Amino acid sequence: MVHTQSTLQSVTRLLVIGLLGLFSVSALASPAYDAMKAKKPEQVVQAPDFSLTTLDQQAINLSDYKGKVVVLNFWATYCIPCRIEMPSLEKFSQKHQANDVEVVAISLDEGKEKAIQSLVNKMNLTFPIALEGQSAGDNYQVSVLPVTYIIGKQGELLARVVGDRDWASEEADQLVKAVLAGE
Repeated sequence: MVHTQSTLQSVTRLLVIGLLGLFSVSALASPAYDAMKAKKPEQVVQAPDFSLTTLDQQAINLSDYKGKVVVLNFWATYCIPCRIEMPSLEKFSQKHQANDVEVVAISLDEGKEKAIQSLVNKMNLTFPIALEGQSAGDNYQVSVLPVTYIIGKQGELLARVVGDRDWASEEADQLVKAVLAGE
């Protein structure tokens, strides 16, 4: 069983190793992607699933959101740009919830549940925050924070946004419209 799990992890990592290389600033990108500096993958790839626990002790998996667009944000409490963009992610989440768009944040902090809870309370965040997400971060090849992935309704990677953004902006709304329209 351990060998099988190790092999599965190795295969997952190999599949994801090319993940970063799959994203391009292609001429095929729509203006909505350009405005948010979102990079589209050159080919369709399934997003790696994850199994984590949220701040409120609920199990969370990417596969739980099949049929919805997921805005998957990797962050940490020590990352100032991450903390700056959190309120705009909350506004984005509230605005697009009815459009089958879900924001999910994965904290790469280890053992900082109280600090995370304090930030969540201070910023009135209502979207799910998964804890101890380093393994998911590894599978997504996260090397800089914040980084946000847009995942389609069938679990496909549609875009990667590196760095903090104003998710409460018109540009973010246009990106969601483009994603929902299949652009």
